[in-house]
Amino acid sequence: MFFNELKYFILSTLREKKLIFWLILFPMFMGTMFKLAFNGLSEKEFSFKAIPTAVVEIKENSIFHEVVNSVSEGDNPLLKASFTDKDEAEKQLNEGDIEGIIFVDDTISLKVAGSDMEETILKAFTDRYLTQEKLMTEAAKKDPSNIPAMTKAMSEEMNVLKEEPIETSSNDRYITYFYNLLAMVALCSSVTGLSIVTANQADQSPLGARKCCSPTPKLISTLAIMLGCWAVSAVCMVTTVSFMAFVLKIEFGSRLPLVYAGGILGSITGTSMGYMIASLVGGSTEKKNAVAMTVSLSGNFLSGLMVGDIKPLIMEKMPLLNELNPSAVICDSLFYLNIDKGYDRFIGKMLTLLAMTAIFTAIGFIFTRRKKYASI
Repeated sequence: MFFNELKYFILSTLREKKLIFWLILFPMFMGTMFKLAFNGLSEKEFSFKAIPTAVVEIKENSIFHEVVNSVSEGDNPLLKASFTDKDEAEKQLNEGDIEGIIFVDDTISLKVAGSDMEETILKAFTDRYLTQEKLMTEAAKKDPSNIPAMTKAMSEEMNVLKEEPIETSSNDRYITYFYNLLAMVALCSSVTGLSIVTANQADQSPLGARKCCSPTPKLISTLAIMLGCWAVSAVCMVTTVSFMAFVLKIEFGSRLPLVYAGGILGSITGTSMGYMIASLVGGSTEKKNAVAMTVSLSGNFLSGLMVGDIKPLIMEKMPLLNELNPSAVICDSLFYLNIDKGYDRFIGKMLTLLAMTAIFTAIGFIFTRRKKYASI
């Protein structure tokens, strides 16, 4: 009896065109749009290249000359330095061919055109050299033979570019939009959770009226429909994650199975939230559906799906709101899975989702049990 109810509920639910659209086709469409919009942006904005710099040697400084040559070589050079005169350097700076000019005179000075990341690195480079120059000069006076070794050591210290391979994560900053898209799928699963109520209450649907006259215990029917809702939402989530990972080639890192697990748990939480909403909101099925979609999309908005910068603002002003928003918790769990080497924060967010699922389910059960009707 239980498995028959489960089987037929899943089959009937998968035939719902609105469900297929909101939980499968719409996320695929949005994911494709995100991919087209953000493709390559992260690399263009944040990939570091050697900083084009002109060096004007008014006075000879062999130590600084050697340091500049050292940081301009190798697989990941800090500078792309050219030694030239002042007029040519000024011309290149005005035309935007270089980021700054380093003047070598009695001291080292820097001239830049702006205040972007490249100019900031150049400032840090020259400041660091000046702090070390005095020590090197005094050491060179005592033992000139140490100059080559000291120059090499300074070059290695000042070359701030150190490539650190990250095996478990993606370095794409825009991946948070895809996390939010998965959270949207999870919370929109609340529309399936409505069925736990509408399929069992006589005043909500003809099916509910028949079930109330059926000898099948209401608890058995409720559990079968709930499990069916969880299964359908999990299938939709697996489909969406697979489409992003294998069709759109979104880099979720090396922990893809845990992305599936986090997404599935999030969809179960969303379904349970729909069960709670349906039990608390009176009226027609359409009214319950409207409330569920409003709550879901509001949570998605606050987690950064529409405006990426709103979530950090909420974390600063109202951090508790992020902890109570299932969409934000789902996004955070996937984000921590991406950036953390360990699993502590990811597990913490998973436990939060489990607690939310239990609370939503308990509230739904309390407000729907023993419901009676004057007539059917």
